[in-house]
Amino acid sequence: MKVEWRREPNSRAVLEVELPPEEVSRAVEAAHRRLAQRVAIPGFRRGKAPRAILERYVGRESLIDETLKVLLPDGYSRAVQEAGLAPIGQPEIDLRTEEVDENAPLRFTASVDLAPEVDLGAYPDVRVPREEPALTEADVDARIEDLRLRHATLVPTGDAAAARGDFVLVQVLETAPSLPRLQAGKEYLVEIGGGVHPAPLEEGLAGLRRGERRAISLGNSEETVGVVAVDIKRRELPVLDDAFAKQVGAETVEALRAQLRERLQAEVAARAADAHQDAVLRAVTERATVDLPRSLVAHEVEHLVADLEESLSRRGLTLETYLRATEKTAEVLRQEFEVVAEQRLRTQLVVDEIARRESIAPTEEEITQEVENLAQSLQQDVARVREWLDEERRRDALARTLRRRKTVQFLVTLASAPGIPDKASDERSGGRAR
Repeated sequence: MKVEWRREPNSRAVLEVELPPEEVSRAVEAAHRRLAQRVAIPGFRRGKAPRAILERYVGRESLIDETLKVLLPDGYSRAVQEAGLAPIGQPEIDLRTEEVDENAPLRFTASVDLAPEVDLGAYPDVRVPREEPALTEADVDARIEDLRLRHATLVPTGDAAAARGDFVLVQVLETAPSLPRLQAGKEYLVEIGGGVHPAPLEEGLAGLRRGERRAISLGNSEETVGVVAVDIKRRELPVLDDAFAKQVGAETVEALRAQLRERLQAEVAARAADAHQDAVLRAVTERATVDLPRSLVAHEVEHLVADLEESLSRRGLTLETYLRATEKTAEVLRQEFEVVAEQRLRTQLVVDEIARRESIAPTEEEITQEVENLAQSLQQDVARVREWLDEERRRDALARTLRRRKTVQFLVTLASAPGIPDKASDERSGGRAR
């Protein structure tokens, strides 16, 4: 067997394969034996018909198809091994021999995606300063107002017209195809400006009075929703005093402010840590070179679409409804997701390669602790969770997640170090740090 191969963009390999005549001849004979066992020919016991008779009965084309069904996959598999490649996904095989002849070589090409090579670049040189945003009293005031909003009561507005922030109890008189969750004859409480329902619907309720009917246009479409205002209510905020503070778990207003300040400080610190981590990963990934196979990107895009569909389903929506509301096509959505998919894959591959180079891996103690944490969050017995993880290589996925987490922390620590990288860090990066 002769094998030549070349690498093409997007981690694509093209193999040129030539199988010798004797191998083709053996494959044809084997195909003849398989067909003879499957085909009943009058006058012959199954499997005993001579090849010439079998060919006339089933046609030479059937014999060649049976030959190639085994010969091409087997030849491709051995060619990949001989070339020392690590393919991912299924190959595209193109037969180059016009007419298969058992006395002549058989030529074909196989195109397949390869596991992408990752050139990390000078990742130990990355330095990203961490910003610590300041917490102001205005932030505490805003959180207190949010608490008051959540504990507000709804009071009737009388004959006043509905305004932004009001809650309108509407009965649907006429539905629209793009809003299947609004059913005729049913009542719904809609906050004007709340963002739960489509903006044209919420804004279309402004100025409505109790008992008034209105046909609301849904934006750019020709659809309308017919409603009648059953009732209109407005929020009444509780007075900010010690009694309110006790209601929400503090002794006094000052104690409430102190509690909220402490929680906000923790939230601000967590957001700052997340932002710093994202900045480090972006900086490390930008220094790396990853030639992504298109099949990997396409697979990741489908994952993102499936995640979106699941999220929409939990809210009682469909992907079709979402596309209509956002005025997008499925093709445009996938194009947008392609950018996200590429960035996610590049980051994962870079992190995995750094973990390999730095010999980063979770310890058994860390895995055990993670299993216990998972069992606690799921409110399940630890032994049962371990059994579940052992199915379908889930434990490997857990270990991979922990390895990536440790690697990201390693990179954050590295990027937070003062000064210039030393010689040791240069050697860790394979001599490419400068």
